[in-house]
Amino acid sequence: MALELASELDAYGHRSRIVAVGRGHEGETVDDVPPLVGSVRQGPTVLLLAAWRLRRSLRRDDFDLILAHGGAALQVGVLGGGGLPVVNQLIMGMPLDRRGPVWHLWWRWLMRRCDAVVSLTDALTREVRDLGFRGAVELVPNARRTARFEGLDRQAEADRLRRDLGIGPGQHVIGFVGHLGRQKRPDLAVEVMSELSARGVPVHLVMAGKGPMASGVERLVAELGLEDRVHLLGHVDDVEHVLAGIDVMVLTSDDEGMPGVVIEAQMAGCPVVSFPVGGIHDLVVHGESGVVLDGHDPAAMAEVVAGLLDDPSRLARMSEAARVASSAFSMAAVVERYQGVLTAVAAATPGQA
Repeated sequence: MALELASELDAYGHRSRIVAVGRGHEGETVDDVPPLVGSVRQGPTVLLLAAWRLRRSLRRDDFDLILAHGGAALQVGVLGGGGLPVVNQLIMGMPLDRRGPVWHLWWRWLMRRCDAVVSLTDALTREVRDLGFRGAVELVPNARRTARFEGLDRQAEADRLRRDLGIGPGQHVIGFVGHLGRQKRPDLAVEVMSELSARGVPVHLVMAGKGPMASGVERLVAELGLEDRVHLLGHVDDVEHVLAGIDVMVLTSDDEGMPGVVIEAQMAGCPVVSFPVGGIHDLVVHGESGVVLDGHDPAAMAEVVAGLLDDPSRLARMSEAARVASSAFSMAAVVERYQGVLTAVAAATPGQA
């Protein structure tokens, strides 16, 4: 989202520079987004080093404020911002009841140094209020640019995906798209597939993404005897084609803020079946553009998915409703709200333009 938002703001005449705190989960970097440190870890020493390098970098240019995308970025921005106003862009929850007193003291100190907050959901807003933040909070949903999803032909994409993976006629395809890490619970997606297989549903599972659980997922697939029905694609650049080619996407995460992959799925016309996490109810119109379960039970998810796959007319209606629901989450729909927050913070800060 950060890259797309910066590009949209640039189109409004603003100037943005994006830096990452560190490398990605697998040590990767993103073009035009240099990491402040080369580590994938984000412990105190790494964050302090990143803050020092940010401070040095800011001395070489003139900026009005820092938009901190996530918790690590907020810590680095506050410590290394050199007094620039900081807008905290909340993207994930921080369950406060699981944190110790030192953590609470630290985050209360950080909150006092935020000039504004952009929050994805009401639940995230309550968290920062509970941490003592009393400033302005703007509720702005997650968003994506729509251009790469426009004109996708779901039938053509489904045919291409099945052809590329050697999936025969009469077979359904469900998908998991995301980081293969603990939070996303890719193992539960495999369990859903196992339940569907046990029910005799003619279905394959496509998994797009990489991460530390990749080898564990491969082992689980083998243990469950699903090697011929689970397709591990690794990282996929043009994931919109995968989303347009599958019948249903499953979201099996333990925790989310407002998952961007759900926005992407719906922009591709793909219905989503999800566990009840984060702001999922703000994205999925339950029973119309997808289904949000009451709990985190793979068997219950498999039952819902099986019912949808067995009802192509309902699935087609959900596909169209998903596209309609996604329109509220286009980058064009939210960029002016970001612009309003950022310009107000800059204007309210002495010495900033």
